[in-house]
Amino acid sequence: MKASTRAKWTAHIQAWAASGESCRAYAARVGVNASTLASWKSRLSREAADVVDERPRFVELTTVDARDDGGVIELRVGSVDVRVRGPVDASALSRVLDVLEARR
Repeated sequence: MKASTRAKWTAHIQAWAASGESCRAYAARVGVNASTLASWKSRLSREAADVVDERPRFVELTTVDARDDGGVIELRVGSVDVRVRGPVDASALSRVLDVLEARR
């Protein structure tokens, strides 16, 4: 597949999302086939999901004693940054991470 074809449909998908229109309405307005537009959206979404799935599935949590305020845990879950300072309850942090992961 040509990079220009991918770029064309990526641009259409982004413009369609920004328009707030239905697939049919957007496709009719810009002169593309609605089925092709929907197919490209699905294809690009699957490809993006495949990239996300390449990330590690396991994060080990350990208790950090940061009474000197020097200990910090920083994590990124999707687009959310989590920064924890001080003593950390591993089970509480695990529950927070489970909630964030479920929202992705």
